[in-house]
Amino acid sequence: MPRPRLTPVLYSLYRRGERISQGLRRRVTEAGWFMIMTCFVIGLSGVDTQWSLHHQIFAILFMVILLAILGLFFIRRPKITVQRRCPRYATAGEDLRFPVLVTNLAQRGYQGLRFREWMTEILPSREEFVNRPEPREKERNLFDRTFVYYRWLWLLETKRLASGMTSEEFDIAPEATIRVTVRLRPNRRGLLTLRNLRVLRKDPFGLFQRALSISEDQGSLLILPRRYPIPDLEMPGRQPVDDVGAGLVASSLGQSDDFVGLRDYRPGDPVRHIHWRSWARLNRPVVKEFEEEHVPRFALALDSTLLPDQDTEVFEEAVSVAASFVSGIKSNRVALDCLFAGDQAYRYAQSGSGANRTPEKMLEILATIEPTHDIGSLDAMREAMQGHAISLSAAILIFTEWCGKRADFVKALGTRGVHTIVLVVTEDRRESLSGLTFLPVGDIEGLLATLPLSLHPSTAPATA
Repeated sequence: MPRPRLTPVLYSLYRRGERISQGLRRRVTEAGWFMIMTCFVIGLSGVDTQWSLHHQIFAILFMVILLAILGLFFIRRPKITVQRRCPRYATAGEDLRFPVLVTNLAQRGYQGLRFREWMTEILPSREEFVNRPEPREKERNLFDRTFVYYRWLWLLETKRLASGMTSEEFDIAPEATIRVTVRLRPNRRGLLTLRNLRVLRKDPFGLFQRALSISEDQGSLLILPRRYPIPDLEMPGRQPVDDVGAGLVASSLGQSDDFVGLRDYRPGDPVRHIHWRSWARLNRPVVKEFEEEHVPRFALALDSTLLPDQDTEVFEEAVSVAASFVSGIKSNRVALDCLFAGDQAYRYAQSGSGANRTPEKMLEILATIEPTHDIGSLDAMREAMQGHAISLSAAILIFTEWCGKRADFVKALGTRGVHTIVLVVTEDRRESLSGLTFLPVGDIEGLLATLPLSLHPSTAPATA
């Protein structure tokens, strides 16, 4: 942790340095950095005046750099408009490409243009810089722990939803409209607003550039959580029943093709099921009856409660695990239509088989959920799940910590006949218990892909 006297100085220094760094990244190209470093090295070696050749090379390079800087003043903003064609969703950790329609309003063409979406940098506050240490910061050496520059970089990364990438160079003819591909790299889940697309124009030497604002429309997209591959999951086949033993309407996904028999018509029966010959023979309406198709229904529950000293990366990984199950279960024999996220419950009616379900709504919720330090949200989720337990066959429970209260939670579901898979995301590696699997941050993808997922009945795992 930084020393108290150093904290204001370090924060001001890093904050100002980041502002300068952002400005340089916009204006200096890779070739420009190479030229500047080469000029600097030759300038240092030219201190010895006997090396006259070094002086000549330094003078030439310096003049080229100076001319390139002067050339920036002659670069003008092109008369173009752009219109984004943003997709609705993106996924954290996966590069995104989307088209942009470019219209040239001038009667002259432009060559060597490039686009880049510049993200609004949200800098950490002083309180965050002081009170939020980098994960595993204690493992760093004394110098790094004193000046905590890596903490600053890590805080910047946690606030950066996406990073813009420079497009390929393109030319546009006078009064023409073309399509250009823009690239982004989503880093974290959340709602991303795009409103700072810049056109890049280089100086004649290609060392520096200007990032010019242009007429554009604002776009937005939702960055969904990162997902991991999961193994096949077999759900129990118990059909949920209500208090009087009848099959739940919520558990019926429709009717199969298996013919059961004939019965008298009841108001609301489909006309296509009328058996016309029997109606003519019996002189009363008769319909064909089919066997109703039932599939097991299960829920996904995400614990959003974090301890005060827990890192938010634990919660982010827990969200990714939840999203992996939402999008990864494709069996038509089960229906995931109930999501418990924190203290909120979301129920989705199914109009077809499980294979036809769309997980987009659940992923949208997971993309915007925030952690809380209020343990009351766990109690609210428990009450909500118990209220829906009668219609569930199984539940996947994803916790951010394991304790006696969470063990009681699992046991209460088990007493209502709900089978469970219990996963706990942790900061460090722990030995898994019977009916309980720990997923340490950093190893989740490998462990989840090979994890034998089995459902456990009424008994809850012991407290770790």
